[in-house]
Amino acid sequence: MNIDIRDRLRIETKGHSMYNVRRTEYKTQNSDNINFRVSPTPFKLTKKEKEKIEDIGKAICDYMDCCIELYKTNESVHELLDNGKPESLKNVQDIKYLFLRPDLILTDSGFCVCEIETSPFGLGLAEVLNNAYGNQGYDTIIPQNELKNYLQPKVKDSGTIAYSDKVKAFKGQLDFLAENVFSGNGKTWVAKQIGTSTIDNKEIYRAFYLNEQFTDKNIAELISKSHIYTPTSTPQFEEKALLSFIWDKRYIQFLQSKLGNSTYNFLRKIIPKTWIVGQEQHVDGGLPSGIQNSLGLADLSKSSRKYVLKQSGFSTSSSWGEGVKFLHKLGKNKVLEMLTTAIEDKKHLYIIQEFNQGKNVPMSFIDDEGIFQKINAKIRITHYYAYIGNNKGKLIAAKVTGCENTEYIHASTASINTAISYENSEIERI
Repeated sequence: MNIDIRDRLRIETKGHSMYNVRRTEYKTQNSDNINFRVSPTPFKLTKKEKEKIEDIGKAICDYMDCCIELYKTNESVHELLDNGKPESLKNVQDIKYLFLRPDLILTDSGFCVCEIETSPFGLGLAEVLNNAYGNQGYDTIIPQNELKNYLQPKVKDSGTIAYSDKVKAFKGQLDFLAENVFSGNGKTWVAKQIGTSTIDNKEIYRAFYLNEQFTDKNIAELISKSHIYTPTSTPQFEEKALLSFIWDKRYIQFLQSKLGNSTYNFLRKIIPKTWIVGQEQHVDGGLPSGIQNSLGLADLSKSSRKYVLKQSGFSTSSSWGEGVKFLHKLGKNKVLEMLTTAIEDKKHLYIIQEFNQGKNVPMSFIDDEGIFQKINAKIRITHYYAYIGNNKGKLIAAKVTGCENTEYIHASTASINTAISYENSEIERI
């Protein structure tokens, strides 16, 4: 029997709040575990969009394999990705990630991969949404229990999902994952905030950023102990800079030989031109408008500098969009100031990435009074792909986030979050 979708979501959350409200202007009048805008239906992909998303999974996993091999075999890449990392996290060999999460922006020309994530933040919400809409009778893109069936054989019988104070807004999602995805079939997992309770389990799923060891003494103490971490303590492969390699002429021959021309060309179509600040001379095809270095972007008109400056990783400002700057939204002097800072900062990597405008898509949500509201939203599709085993590259979780009046599309209390379904016909999105 179908019930109201909000009530269905309340059932599927198992009592856990999916997102803590950090900004008071987005707090609802009623206390609720569903602290975001709820769509009455899943977001529907066309058949071709679904097929492309499936192709992206295999291509991105193969690309990450290439990045790992470059780190292990190419001295310049090794030195670049070790830059700014503490000695204890350099020269890594053991590299393990259970899934990869490329963030896809839906544009007028198709999908754009703006970054590749490896963190679990959002994974619990994706599973709840998929369960809710699936149990509501919709044919979602992810089969029920797909995530649990993939993850459970990959984790030990007991362990802790350990999270930091910085990410405690995701506590409910992490509790949900521990109790309802990692646990079961004889396995027992818990989620704990580091520093508030003792973590005895040797096996830890890492739900914190490795750079937090420099700002949080509790994390520094935890890292000093002999735990076994998944994902591994390998910040080199959590850098946004990895996307620049597909545009670096030094690695073209290697990537073409490893990926094959078809996958290589496919990745060049979906990954916007990206380069590392200070490595401009290696960009295949050169920089825009004939400029010689990144500082030259400041001299271009706003319409000609549709690029984004991002702190690449291993910095407190490189997560949650805190280090993302849209250069076409800023004046010349501010752009020059930020680019100069990036060039002079030798402890962190920065990238510049071509900006791809998100397409406005009609979406609806149910407000607090049960009234349907419509907006034109820009869409981010968050897909989690298996990265271990025979099903490498297979979709294991997915959700859509729709935001209005912003270039930065992210899950929040002001965004619409929903599951994904697809057309079984050849109908194209208008």
